[in-house]
Amino acid sequence: MFWKKKLKVFAPIDGKYGVLSAVEDEVFSSGMMGQGLAIEPLTETIVAPIDAEVVSASETMRHAIGLRLKNGCELLIHVGIDTVSLKNQGFTILVNEGDKVKQGDPLLKFDSRLIKEAGLQQTVLLIVTDQKGLSIELSSNMETVKAGESLMMVLK
Repeated sequence: MFWKKKLKVFAPIDGKYGVLSAVEDEVFSSGMMGQGLAIEPLTETIVAPIDAEVVSASETMRHAIGLRLKNGCELLIHVGIDTVSLKNQGFTILVNEGDKVKQGDPLLKFDSRLIKEAGLQQTVLLIVTDQKGLSIELSSNMETVKAGESLMMVLK
């Protein structure tokens, strides 16, 4: 059955790998939103970390994208800490809700300069918000990651 198959989730952006518990936002660092990881970005384009359906891509919340995988698990890709305060400035959504995306497809762009000038962190968070009872194996001991190439987690 297809939902028993392991799903590999890759990096959504080039950057430096970080653990979620070190993120300076208790909602994320505590695991309240789900298990995941952090990436300090070196580029400004978020790509699909796996083939998925876009379930959240709103013009009113341009700093985050929600994806549903073929097994029903859901991922959140969130750009920055407290970036909601920018009121969507510096973010461009490249997909629509309901779109089917392939691993590596561009999802959103952001202006890292604008985020830094606002005194905010541009940390990109990759969170499994609904794991459908599956286990998550997070990659570790990585220093840098490459969008669409570095394996970040396996859902099984």
